[in-house]
Amino acid sequence: MQVQQILRDGPMTRYQMIVVAMCVMINVINGFDVLALAFVSPALARTWSLSSERLGLLLSSGLLGISIGALFFSFLADVVGRRPVILASLAMMSLGMAASGLATTPDILALSRVLTGLGIGGMNASGGALAMEYSSDRRKTLAVSLVVIGFPFGATAGGAVALWLLEEFGWQAVFWFGSGASTLLFPVLLVWLPESPSILLKKRTSKALSQLNVYMLRMNLGPLADVPTSGQAHRQMDAYALLRDYNSVTVKLALAYAAFMFAFYFMINWATKLVTEMGLPDRSGVTASIIINLFGIAGGLCVGLASGRMKLSWLVAAVLCVMWATIACFGSLPPTTGALYMASAVLGFLMWAGSALAYSVTALAYPAEIRASGIGLIVTIGRIGSILGSYTAGLLLGFGVSREMTTFCLASPVIVAAILFAVVARGKVPGARA
Repeated sequence: MQVQQILRDGPMTRYQMIVVAMCVMINVINGFDVLALAFVSPALARTWSLSSERLGLLLSSGLLGISIGALFFSFLADVVGRRPVILASLAMMSLGMAASGLATTPDILALSRVLTGLGIGGMNASGGALAMEYSSDRRKTLAVSLVVIGFPFGATAGGAVALWLLEEFGWQAVFWFGSGASTLLFPVLLVWLPESPSILLKKRTSKALSQLNVYMLRMNLGPLADVPTSGQAHRQMDAYALLRDYNSVTVKLALAYAAFMFAFYFMINWATKLVTEMGLPDRSGVTASIIINLFGIAGGLCVGLASGRMKLSWLVAAVLCVMWATIACFGSLPPTTGALYMASAVLGFLMWAGSALAYSVTALAYPAEIRASGIGLIVTIGRIGSILGSYTAGLLLGFGVSREMTTFCLASPVIVAAILFAVVARGKVPGARA
């Protein structure tokens, strides 16, 4: 029996669960690193007298790095492997966060955030793909959902830490904490993180065979005499197949992900500032961001469990439509902590449920041979939407557009995303209930 077939059909071993857990931890670090700048944005705006437009550019700098990293490293991950890409990305994240803590001007901070984003982008494309490849068919969507909700978990725990660090040591300490966490995770991944079986099967070298047997041993399975072959598993497929064989799916997913990320990152990056502009203190803004991510964990977990029992197309359409309505109304809420915290809880649940579903539809749409490339391409195009969302919010607020009109307008792309994701899911995404 093929290695991939064993992973898909058998019950998940302890080592397979450890691999998924490591991928989750990667995204936990991502969650803190991505939102570190959002947590300290009010303090930075005061310290450096930043306008809303300049702050929007600064918030978008990390997203630019993520876009470049997701595209470049995802294609690299399908060639050289997931493991080296993940390790290199983690090193860049650690260096970028340390440099951010040492920044003395907005321009230096922006460059540091680009470096951090390069590492995060590489992680985004490779971590989820690796978790899926070491999961059984029955648990693939749940594994992806767990990886996705690692982000809000890191953001939630990080937000709580950021509150204390901001008050006790200043905004620089928030970045130094993120750098330290990345550095501590590196030796764990260096020792235990495996390579994708699809990559090793494609290489068919003696070193690949020895690596496969190490992972087979960790999963309490017998060693292989040679690298197995399979015509189906090894048909010639490269990154060009994204447009050659999957052009319709790729175009739909690219547009859907860009529209989704436009609204998603608008709220992720501007929730804290929107709250403080209502006259509430910085603590209320950071707390609202923490609530969004805390309830996001529940949202991602719920859809991960529900996706095995419900049609994926209906689920993604329903979640995104309600998400649109919640974002559209966010700016019209009364400036009281009770109303804002309640809305943040609902919004967080829907945003991260939608994110888990969007990632699942994207990952399931491509075969393992080009999965990282597919995810990377879609995530990169999606980041264009995230950059535009963050920057457009700064422009609108800078031009004096009301909070109510800003949130209503920037929520609209979610409807487009709901329709396109549902269409792709109804196209019988492999391994999912359409």
